[in-house]
Amino acid sequence: MSLWQTKVVSPCMEYIDQGRCFATPPPMWYENRWWYNRHLVVCPRHYDQETNAILGFFYEPGNDLLVLYLSLVTTYWPGWDVRRYEFRAEDGTWTNRSAVLGRAADTFIGADTFYLRSATSGTYNKIYGVWRLGTGFIGEINWRTARPLASGWRFYDWDWNRKSYRHVIVNRIEGLMVGVESWEMECLAHIDATPRLFGRLRLPNVLNYLTYENRNYCWAITADGVILKADYQIPRWEMISTVQDPTPDTKGFAITFDTKRKRVVVFRWRSPAQDGSCQNQLEFYYPMVNAAKLLPPVPVTSLRTGKRITFVSHIIGDAGEGLSPYQVNAELIQPVSGRLLTNFTNTERSGRAVLQYQAPQTPCTDTLKIKTVVEETL
Repeated sequence: MSLWQTKVVSPCMEYIDQGRCFATPPPMWYENRWWYNRHLVVCPRHYDQETNAILGFFYEPGNDLLVLYLSLVTTYWPGWDVRRYEFRAEDGTWTNRSAVLGRAADTFIGADTFYLRSATSGTYNKIYGVWRLGTGFIGEINWRTARPLASGWRFYDWDWNRKSYRHVIVNRIEGLMVGVESWEMECLAHIDATPRLFGRLRLPNVLNYLTYENRNYCWAITADGVILKADYQIPRWEMISTVQDPTPDTKGFAITFDTKRKRVVVFRWRSPAQDGSCQNQLEFYYPMVNAAKLLPPVPVTSLRTGKRITFVSHIIGDAGEGLSPYQVNAELIQPVSGRLLTNFTNTERSGRAVLQYQAPQTPCTDTLKIKTVVEETL
């Protein structure tokens, strides 16, 4: 499996402009506006904001939005700000631009969110956050305000676990949770009773963000832009890839999964340009499976004359994962003594293909040939 980059929105947002630096004479000229010769000098920094930290990034299915929580350092009082940015999930268009640049109260998510370590989607289309305010807890939050829901589900991990998870995903249907502190992804079961650690996966670098795909899979992105997909119920890695076009001014990443379009969205936090303008960007990736091998058919029932014999084959990808759905065609090579009952079949979720062969009443040797067609998708 690999990731195919389908779209980049750069920059995906803006900082508040002081509006005092012009390359041509500005309208309604007055003393506090600066006019400079763009052929001789570069306009100095003249923006009032700069990204300080990523507090949350997730797909909100009810409104089909990508939601981003940012902590900002500012030139205006009190020197910091925390805002909610909304982007159309279909194309990355910044939908609440005027409200954010106008510092509307609805987009301010409060000083308490400095204790919010991350926020991501989970089961039942809920948004779950990791809080380190007081004793700390993991629970449902209001996606608009980033505050905990008074009647929502919550989980006090500090009561039994002395690790301080920075990122988690929650599967309340199977009672599972995945938590990451730095380098290791820990898989926990029975979170509604006494949690039990049943598996660990080692990350290639410090984690930047973790996101939920479904009841089996999650996605992670590290500080150096490595993107990983994991089956957290086993647990095992399913895919490893990287962001496209890495830049030296990258300061961090966040990742989410668009469950409607089945694609990965990455937010790349970049340093401001020379004049202080925003360079943060959204990147859209579509997971593509790469069929690598069709395993030879293996009999799983005894080879006896007059009996129906079952053969099993697998199609696997370049990461060792089973691929589905693919059609597997089968035929017997001449000379033929028995009878092939299954001329074609589709692979199951694990990539398995099952074939049936009817052996004759007398001993013989038949040759079974299988093949599949893999279409080029890029």
